[in-house]
Order: sequence, then structure tokens, then C-alpha cells
Amino acid sequence: MLRELPGGRQTIPASTRSRLADSGLMVCDPLHYVACGLDNIWLLNGFVVSDTPYGRGVAVEDADGLHRAIAHALVSDKQPIAGQELRFLRKHMNLSQQGLANLLGSSGQRIARWEKGQSGIDPAAERLVRLLVLGWLQENRDVQKALEELADMDEALHGRRRMCHDGAGWKRAA
Repeated sequence: MLRELPGGRQTIPASTRSRLADSGLMVCDPLHYVACGLDNIWLLNGFVVSDTPYGRGVAVEDADGLHRAIAHALVSDKQPIAGQELRFLRKHMNLSQQGLANLLGSSGQRIARWEKGQSGIDPAAERLVRLLVLGWLQENRDVQKALEELADMDEALHGRRRMCHDGAGWKRAA
């Protein structure tokens, strides 16, 4: 439905524009929506462009709802989650890199590498992210709670083991 223009802009072809206008819909060029941090989101409607004293202004209707719809589309898509998309999903759930790492049994550095595209997201971790986001979108925190409990158990099982030397040798600290 969109036609590519020089400079990466896209527009609705005149025939489609005319057909939509005939049906009573107000038609404008799609908006490349970059406020979410993703490069591939284009809005066909639900926004108003206006001139302000500071330049062109854009108001998006129900931005929170839009972000929820984007998150749902990302985790429902059959394609692997890209690093930029993982960052969007993590931020949408108000998690730090370390917070997500704790839920996944990973490290904050690994999450950072995934988000920067320096390495691929582990398939098992990606499945957990999808499950976590779907639970978040449905306001079902059971998945997150279960992952938090697993992270706590993991810390207890594999946490720091404190050792001390008492002159006679090394032993577990009290």
C-alpha cells in the first residue's frame, strides 16, 4: 500500500488515497514513528501533524496503547526478536538490563550485547521474553513472579560462597 520515495519517505499511492477519501476517511502520508526507539514503525492514522512556533509537531493518539500494540506485534511475530526490539520490550515493561537479566538467569552485559546486536539472543531466553511480555500485556504477573522466584532460588543455590582462611586452611565462612 505504501510507495517508497527518495530519502526513504513513503507515501500512499494516489489511487489508494482517492479510494480511502471516497470512503470518508481522512488521508495523510504515513508517519515514520521513531519515538518508540524502533526504525520500522509507520503510522497510517491516529496522529495529528501541526505547525508550532518551534516547527512541525506531531501528537499521537493513545501512545501507551500504541506501544502495547507494538509490543504485542513483536512477540507474536514469527521472526526472531532483534536487539532494538528487545530494548523496546524491556523498557515497555519498566525493566533495567540487569532486571531482565535476573529474570532470564543471564547477565546485564549479555542483555546489553543482545540489544546492541553484538550477539544473537539465545533462543530459550527469547521464548521467555515472549512469555514475559505476553503476561505483562495481559496484566498477568504470574509469569514474572515465577521467574523472580526462580531467580531467587538460583541466587540461593548458586550465590556467593564465602570462604575464609583460618591459618590451618580454607573453609566455608559462617
